[in-house]
Amino acid sequence: MKELAQSIYMAGVLAGAMVYGSLADRFGRRVIILCCLLQTALMGTGAAFAPYFSIYCFFRFMTGMGICGFTINDLGLTMEWTPLRYRPTVSVFQGTCLTVGQIILPGVAYVIRDWHWLQLALSVPYFFFFILVCWVPESFLWLVIANRSQQAVHNLNRVARINGDKDGIPVTLEMLKGETNNNSPALTSRITPIDLFRTPAMRTMTIFLSMTWFSSSFCFFALAMDIQKFGTSIYLVQVVFGCVELPLRVLSTLMSAYVGRRFAISIFLIVPGILILCSLAVPKDLLLLQLFLTVLSKGFLGSSIVCAYLYTTELFPTVLRQTGIGFTNMMMRLGAVIAPLVMMTKAYAPFLPLVIFGTVPIVCGLPILWLPETLNSSLLDTVDEVEAR
Repeated sequence: MKELAQSIYMAGVLAGAMVYGSLADRFGRRVIILCCLLQTALMGTGAAFAPYFSIYCFFRFMTGMGICGFTINDLGLTMEWTPLRYRPTVSVFQGTCLTVGQIILPGVAYVIRDWHWLQLALSVPYFFFFILVCWVPESFLWLVIANRSQQAVHNLNRVARINGDKDGIPVTLEMLKGETNNNSPALTSRITPIDLFRTPAMRTMTIFLSMTWFSSSFCFFALAMDIQKFGTSIYLVQVVFGCVELPLRVLSTLMSAYVGRRFAISIFLIVPGILILCSLAVPKDLLLLQLFLTVLSKGFLGSSIVCAYLYTTELFPTVLRQTGIGFTNMMMRLGAVIAPLVMMTKAYAPFLPLVIFGTVPIVCGLPILWLPETLNSSLLDTVDEVEAR
């Protein structure tokens, strides 16, 4: 029953990626984030008090949807407000917060052994997050393409005041129109998920990014499951995973900022693939070495996901940014779903799962090098700009 509940939760995450990305491109990032936070808080709290297993599964499905919707849109909104030179640092900082949460969670779970109270303890903070986001301004980029330029001007001047820019010239509607050249009808009403594949550049971008996200998650969750064979404490393993990922987050920041997004993602996929294949040659009695290679590989893959979030946000245009992030995130969840099935190939040959998990990130880490580099590049707003790049 535990496995079924987890599968239903992951199905909710998959549904959240499908639904909330495109909704954010149509109705705005902020309103969808607020809805997702409230949904997560209410459904998570409901799951803690669910009287029947079927009701519990429903609440978990809706919780998964909310968490995924919040995650993908939170990153997009953050990047659309972040100056160019700070994007890698901010993106990795968000990923580091996830890692810190991963380190703290085992301690919370160790102290609160009853799952009802643990579920409640993890859900209630989302009410507080909902209140905080009420003060977060909507993306001015989205407001411009939605033909809500007056609100965009208001938000830009508000952010300038918050940043203490008292001497700067206030942004006016005329200045914004001259800068953006947006005199067309609202673009958000004419965009659909099909536009991810309608034109050549968008199609290539979506396919290659989907391969990146799929392979990262596919191998990441496979290694997380495979760690059980070492017989170590689940609480200790999660802490070790988090501690290993922290320095790799710093490395991914430096590589993204100075070497480029494409190369960073490619390295953080190919290296763990090689490490996984190398683990096949490690004797079974050297468990510590096998554990080291597994933990290191998982750390690299976790950092590749953070780099992929940044690169995906910068590649897709504003009109399709959240739809694109949602679709690639859906591919990531698909990788997590397929990973346990690949583990079953161990029945045919004990080494086969590791061969697959080592080969996939290497193969998927190469095509990303053919996509445009976004280092020191401004965010694009329309599909036409992407095709002309």
